[in-house]
Amino acid sequence: MKMRNRHIRIWIVAISLAMSIGGAIWWHISFNPRFFPVIEKQVYRSAQLSPSRLDAVIQTYGIRTIIALLGSENGASWYENEKTVAEHHQVQMLNIGFGSHELPQFNRLNQLVDALLSAPRPILLHCYRGADRSGMASAIALILNDDPPLETIEKQFSWRFGVIPYSDSIGVLFFNQYSEWLRATGKVHNRDCFLDWIRNHYVDPKGNIEYDIDSINGKGFEDSKWKDGRVATVQKGAGHYVVRGWSVDYRRLSQVDSLQVGIGGIFRQAGFTSHRPDLPASLGLSGALNPQLLTGWECEFNDKDLSPGCQDIQLSIGGPGSAKTVISTRIQLCVKESG
Repeated sequence: MKMRNRHIRIWIVAISLAMSIGGAIWWHISFNPRFFPVIEKQVYRSAQLSPSRLDAVIQTYGIRTIIALLGSENGASWYENEKTVAEHHQVQMLNIGFGSHELPQFNRLNQLVDALLSAPRPILLHCYRGADRSGMASAIALILNDDPPLETIEKQFSWRFGVIPYSDSIGVLFFNQYSEWLRATGKVHNRDCFLDWIRNHYVDPKGNIEYDIDSINGKGFEDSKWKDGRVATVQKGAGHYVVRGWSVDYRRLSQVDSLQVGIGGIFRQAGFTSHRPDLPASLGLSGALNPQLLTGWECEFNDKDLSPGCQDIQLSIGGPGSAKTVISTRIQLCVKESG
């Protein structure tokens, strides 16, 4: 009986210890504010800071630029609080949105590079947890500043900052793609090579296309209650369904070549209309882009193309004889039976 009780105590201690270690790791990944220097007196990284903590960091480290990697999110409490603190200290605030677990969009990646090269320093980079997006941005900042080897860069998206190696974290995905390009081309990593890849060779999952889908038969798409996306509902029986939107090729700074729109797997060719002067500046479009290239398009489906139910809308780019890129838009059309 004594031996049995001893074993039970050992198991209780072991389980308690494991839970304590697990809890510490979970707290480190989820709640640690993770304020760290990337380049002393020039670039810092952190998680989302409270207004009081941000105020203290700005005063202590002389921060002159904040680059939030979450996007502007006008109206969100974090954004409004951060903006208030930044304006109080006359700190420049930039908002460049990335997803934590997907490759960065070409346009936003180049906006980030331009900001790291030209914004007043010291710079504070942050996302929500200070892990995935901050890790990628910090690694890029190191390359642009000190040109270190890849082994040093990869430490910015490692266990130390709450990033699981070999995961789908944005830094892991992005630098894996860069490493693959280096191997395929026989090039050796350095700052100039990295910049050349970003500017001239990197292709994001959308084929470096920026776009939006505005409406179908004049009805706009609304935020979905159930998933990260937008949805519009139409009645079957209208005869014709006209989908409208806009697009631009950012790598070539030109109109998109050959665009098709797909609903439920059925693709139809889009026709380009006029440029879109109605597009708001808040889209964050590159200043190098001629506004005349923000081209509107429309695509027509007929009643037999659309089946009842909710279907994903896709875009396909690429003309005859070239590789096609299919883009999942996170936008759905729901068709209701008439009557």
